[in-house]
Amino acid sequence: MGKVCSKPPGSQYPLQTPQNTYKILCLGVGGCGKTTFVKQMKIIHGIKWSDAELDAYLRIIRGNFVNGMQECLQAASSLGKKVLPGNTEHEAHISSLRARTVDLTPELLARLNALWKDPVIQEVMTHHHELLTITHLSYFFDNMDRITQADYKPTDEDILRCRQRTAGASSASIYIDKNYFEFFDIGGQKPERAKWEQILGEHEFTSIIYFIASDEFDVEDEEKEFKRTKMEISRFIFSEIVNSNIVKSDVPIILFLNRRDIFEERIKDPEGYKQFQATFPNFSGGQDVKSGLDFIRDMFTETIRDPENSNPIKAHYTCALDTESLVVVWRSVREYVLKQVLETLGL
Repeated sequence: MGKVCSKPPGSQYPLQTPQNTYKILCLGVGGCGKTTFVKQMKIIHGIKWSDAELDAYLRIIRGNFVNGMQECLQAASSLGKKVLPGNTEHEAHISSLRARTVDLTPELLARLNALWKDPVIQEVMTHHHELLTITHLSYFFDNMDRITQADYKPTDEDILRCRQRTAGASSASIYIDKNYFEFFDIGGQKPERAKWEQILGEHEFTSIIYFIASDEFDVEDEEKEFKRTKMEISRFIFSEIVNSNIVKSDVPIILFLNRRDIFEERIKDPEGYKQFQATFPNFSGGQDVKSGLDFIRDMFTETIRDPENSNPIKAHYTCALDTESLVVVWRSVREYVLKQVLETLGL
């Protein structure tokens, strides 16, 4: 497991020990926002990115142009849509590339731009972005000129929006208000989930933050693990966690119904709302964001078989990209976690 200890610039900080460390485990299926949250914790607490991190993010961000366009083309194909005849050669070329091994040459940028302007690609972005894992492709194309400059260095906003698949497990320790908070980020794809129980057995966690991509209520599992949606799989895994002995019953579990901003876009769109109703026929709320999120929250918490003796549960509706709102959410989470720790100790 990779570990990074991050301290804001300034005076010396004490040595990290088990006694001054609160371990937070971030869980959830792939693409739910775990890694974005950990990035935000660094940004909020004044941690600067190292040169090595900036170089790595530069490659990821530039690779997102190709990855993102490949996803758009695949989505268009699944919908039975075809790009303009003049773009078919560009489609074939882009589809054949490996994003991490290509340079954004002027020729490649011209191909990407031509496809980006294609009506079919714009239709996918406008009406079917739930089919995409790189959900902020528009942001990168809007900033393409800046990102492709020779002296480009990723900004916090760029880093937050880039899509990177988490492989394995990593942790980042951040010194916050006289204590260390160590955030464990574990990949959410099926091969990575096999490591969850191992990590839970190796560490004493203060709390677990379980991330749910609230907008993915009807998105098919891209790994084809089951014939279920990603949210159904997420709900099943949550149920396994709270109804087993994997996690001690006094460890609080905090639900983050994340990607609230994208959920709001979908629920306010007539087609998105229609799909929500079709996915959940027993939903009796209106075309209202809070009603929809409340329904999803209850759908998860009702899987708890013995609520009286289960883990303490608290829910937040979050947008991991929104630094300002996450400051407020994190303050609430931290106070809640510390309160639970004191109650466990009988103080």
